[in-house]
Amino acid sequence: MLEKNAKDAQFTNMRQSLFELINLIEIKIDVGYILEEIEEITLEIGKINPRGERLGDEMKEVYKSLYRKYKNKLAAFLSPREVNQITGKIKNWIQILPSIF
Repeated sequence: MLEKNAKDAQFTNMRQSLFELINLIEIKIDVGYILEEIEEITLEIGKINPRGERLGDEMKEVYKSLYRKYKNKLAAFLSPREVNQITGKIKNWIQILPSIF
């Protein structure tokens, strides 16, 4: 029972973190902060369950892509097109999240 409650809390926290990330992206927070959040969420996914590796790998790819593009201008903001693409991916991650718990 205690383990189930811990898993439920982890799931709730991860889901909340992903929704917060969407909000940060939509209110135009700089790329450096978005990268930090993606990295933190990716690390948590990796700790949770080996089944989360695929999800974590996809998150790492988004991180690497953004970092390559913005490494010299981390205070920049995402373009509207990038906002739509990344929020779409995050919404997909939210749908996949229950399957790793």
